[in-house]
This record gives sequence, C-alpha cells and structure tokens, in this order.
Amino acid sequence: MKARQKKLSNYEFSLKVNTSAYENEWIAIANKKIVAHGKDAESVYKKAKNKSRSKNILLVKEPPHEMLVLKIIR
Repeated sequence: MKARQKKLSNYEFSLKVNTSAYENEWIAIANKKIVAHGKDAESVYKKAKNKSRSKNILLVKEPPHEMLVLKIIR
C-alpha cells in the first residue's frame, strides 16, 4: 500500500519552494503555486485573486538577499 503523502498548505509550500528570483517582492501563493508577484502587495493580491479560483491566497515577502537573521539563545 502506498504511504499517504501529507498535503502541503500554502504556507508549507512557501517554506519549501525556491523564491530567490523574487528578491524584495511580494509573492502570492494559491493552491501550492506561485500565481503572482511584484513590488506592491495590494496589486499582487488583486492579480492572484483574478488568476486563481482559490479563496486561500497567501502573501509572503521575499527578503533582500543581504538580510541577516539572528537567533537569540537564552
């Protein structure tokens, strides 16, 4: 019997997909696909809403490549 594969949410998809080509842009994800991207979040959302029938659209911002993320350990 085949092992069940967990369905990815749009959020989980956003963590796994390579979005480095969209540096410093907003990315709209629907049905585990990148459906729109650009500099303005509102226009990206509107494009995604027009392209996708999904009501669940995730907007994420790809940070600049020189961004530094630190973790504080206590």
